[in-house]
Amino acid sequence: MAARPYASGSGGDVTVKADTIQVTSAGAPTGNYFSLLSTASFGFGDAGNLLIDTRKLSVQTGSRVSASSIVLGNAGSLTVNASESIDVSGIKDALNPSYIGTAVRPVGSYAQLSRANSGNTTINTPVLNISDGATVFVENLGFGTAGTLQINANTLKLDNNASISASTTAGEGGNIDLRLRNILLMRHDSFISAEAGGSGNGGNITIDSPIITGLENSDIIANAVKGRGGNIQIATQGIIGLKYSNLLNPKEVPTNDITASSQFNVSGTVQINNIGVDPNSGLVELPENVTDPSQQIASGCSANQGSRFVATGRGGIPQNPNQHVANNRTWSDIRDISAYRKTGSVTAQISLSSETLVQATSWHRNTQGKIQLVANKSSASMRQALTCTDVIKS
Repeated sequence: MAARPYASGSGGDVTVKADTIQVTSAGAPTGNYFSLLSTASFGFGDAGNLLIDTRKLSVQTGSRVSASSIVLGNAGSLTVNASESIDVSGIKDALNPSYIGTAVRPVGSYAQLSRANSGNTTINTPVLNISDGATVFVENLGFGTAGTLQINANTLKLDNNASISASTTAGEGGNIDLRLRNILLMRHDSFISAEAGGSGNGGNITIDSPIITGLENSDIIANAVKGRGGNIQIATQGIIGLKYSNLLNPKEVPTNDITASSQFNVSGTVQINNIGVDPNSGLVELPENVTDPSQQIASGCSANQGSRFVATGRGGIPQNPNQHVANNRTWSDIRDISAYRKTGSVTAQISLSSETLVQATSWHRNTQGKIQLVANKSSASMRQALTCTDVIKS
């Protein structure tokens, strides 16, 4: 599907809204036959803008989603909003990779005349996967400027010669702005490039991502030939694999490089802001001997030398300092409580009543010849009743 003006008029805008969009060139004949979803200009007028709203977009086997100019007109702008994911993968042949982008590609003699500018490409999606030679780009093969490529995503993955680029042949290099919430992952000869050919200056690359990983000869490049190298600004918590190097041919060197060089002019700048947390900040060095163990043991009473310490049950100490506390130890009471279970015999104590003195009224001699005093009337001693206070447990 395409909107294409062939004369001096400007192309119309195209808006596509669908739950799932799949663009594939599988089974297409050889040659310049491929599936596309685009706005384009084949004359002197400008191309229209392309807006895509979808849940999931898939571009495969050399298909194209673009806003481009083929003669002298300006390219349009391209915006893709995918609420779930975007997958760009595969090629039809070496000259026809799958892609999403805006481009000025003047043919024949128009390449020396074109001052047209490329439009911007904006992609908003949680997940963007680019793989197997596919690319997402802004491009200008004339003397105009390349646009700005902006990607807002959670995860951005490039694998197997995949690329993100903002390139020019002679004009000013385009800019790349990546705003990622989770990770940027590049593998197997993938790259991000804002290169400029001829006298053009290299474009600028801005990357904001918590984690940036480049493996298996993956590069971030803002090089130029006769112009100045571009500027690369990176804000991240950590970079894995990638390192700065002053190379003009980083793709040919089997390392993971970040470079902003110029072959005949001034190199650009590479600035990396590591916003991660310093693990050493705010820490206090602890003393080797936190406490004196000799001061943690009570001496106890000198009169009692039979004290002991027993650890048992859950939460006790392990059998040796290198072991964890066993979780199968059960609690048991090892105290000797037999002394608390003794039952003493109960005895009753009966208080004796005090004797009452009686005045003698007569006397007589007993059989031993001794004289005894005798009272006419003696009081009988009565035992008192037994009470609870007379019962004492021993």
